[in-house]
Amino acid sequence: MRRTGLRGVALGACAAGALALTTGGCSLSSQGDNVARGKQLFVAKCGACHVLNRAGTKGVTGPNLDMAFQRARADGFGQTTFKGIVHRQIQQPNRFAQVDPATGQVLPLMPAGLVTGEDAEDVAAYVAQAVSQPGKDTGALAQIGAATAKGTAKAKNGVLSIPADPGGSTSYVYANGEAPPGKIEIESKNDSSTPHDIAIEGNGLSEVKGPVVSNGGVSKFTATLKKGSYQFFCTVDGHRQAGMEGKLTVK
Repeated sequence: MRRTGLRGVALGACAAGALALTTGGCSLSSQGDNVARGKQLFVAKCGACHVLNRAGTKGVTGPNLDMAFQRARADGFGQTTFKGIVHRQIQQPNRFAQVDPATGQVLPLMPAGLVTGEDAEDVAAYVAQAVSQPGKDTGALAQIGAATAKGTAKAKNGVLSIPADPGGSTSYVYANGEAPPGKIEIESKNDSSTPHDIAIEGNGLSEVKGPVVSNGGVSKFTATLKKGSYQFFCTVDGHRQAGMEGKLTVK
């Protein structure tokens, strides 16, 4: 049976963030909460699991936060209520079931201790301000958010390096890759605490991948490739679906 109440749906968050802009859109703090810090933490710690449009995150393994709070926002519930709900969920992640608001499916519980203390307050405050709100963050907060892959990584000396976003987003630094045919080592350094790996498939090649790594680890493997197009991607649950993939051209 689908549950659509705040505690049945909205609470399902690995979620959190930092108090975003005030109504005017230019303040970096509110009631002692550090807005910029909160948004950074949300992207790094929670964005791999949750959609939050203002933060630019597209995670799919946890509830879509904008959808989860949409009805409550329309019904007139305010920022203080939202912050309290999110903060309780961060502190007691095993207390409430997480339910996908679109399907009613029960989702895995968020890990305990993702953020604590003042960091948790900042995260909850950001989500409370940003969730289910149209438009984008402005001012200094507009410079903080989930990264977008750009450009093309090119193989050098038999190695193709495609790092993961160091900020913890479900994104690689590069959107595409290029390599010559033959034996190639593909590597992806991950400086963030969010686990990632790198894999390729396509053009007749079954999935080949490196280990899942974090905190400075390097996911890597060696493959022999022929001319053509391949896909590189992260195999961690939900990351590819959230957009962590790109095109590898061998020519």
